[in-house]
Amino acid sequence: MADQVTVVSVTYKSARLAERMAATLSPFKHVVLVENGSLDRCPERMRELLPHATIIERRHNGGFGKASNEGAAVATTPFVLLLNPDCHVDEKAVATLVEALHRCPSAGIVAPQSWTGAGEPQMSYRHAFFEHMPRSSYRVPDAICSAKWLHGCCLLIRADAFREIGGFDERFFLYYEDDDLCLRMRLAGFECLLEPAAHAVHAGGGSSGTSMRVAFIKAYHYARSRHLAIRKYQGYPAALRYRVKTLLGAFTAVPLYALLLQRNYVIRWLGWGSAAFVCFWREPRPAP
Repeated sequence: MADQVTVVSVTYKSARLAERMAATLSPFKHVVLVENGSLDRCPERMRELLPHATIIERRHNGGFGKASNEGAAVATTPFVLLLNPDCHVDEKAVATLVEALHRCPSAGIVAPQSWTGAGEPQMSYRHAFFEHMPRSSYRVPDAICSAKWLHGCCLLIRADAFREIGGFDERFFLYYEDDDLCLRMRLAGFECLLEPAAHAVHAGGGSSGTSMRVAFIKAYHYARSRHLAIRKYQGYPAALRYRVKTLLGAFTAVPLYALLLQRNYVIRWLGWGSAAFVCFWREPRPAP
């Protein structure tokens, strides 16, 4: 089963994860690593630890979707496994995912159930982002099920389906690219499945750091990508409402949280508000 899969992993400031990544990826024959312009020593270290891997070094960070598309373009196997650097999955779990796609020829993507390092289940599937979501705790399904969103930390994708829909929409620099991919897969007639019999362990946040600058950048791209997703799937009026609501919220929240010395919330609302402001002048165009 492993011979049918190319593992594609996008790295960004991931040098400290090199040993763990190599341990996860070493059993797989086909591995593509895309270094997304972070200019750390991750590529050199991975060449030492994983000499059979193909390593693509980008000079600039083009976003997760763009880097993933470049990595998937190198693959010649029928399946591509998109795997975050801070996510571990073993050969048995990947074989289970491959079997799921063989059993369900109408499916384009299948994801495992992901778990934290502490053994807690992570939300690995849900409704579309614009649909009403019941307020209840996440429950791991008892059997394979169809979904409109799958957690992007580990996705086994049918390569032909990925190429048919044009891969990731590269307008999404960070966040919501997995929402968009799943929704476009479904629009093209491919199912998106969660296979709870396959497990992945996802630490989360391993490739970005925790500085104020990183927190601002994450908040900015979250709001920008959410605006683009709303514009794309709910239309311009809904996107305009989101921009106005976010910008007005930032004008109120930033000084309030500053007075309360809540630095994390100040950074978050600054990022959200900045994205809303920029979108008024340079609205990101939705893909056709």
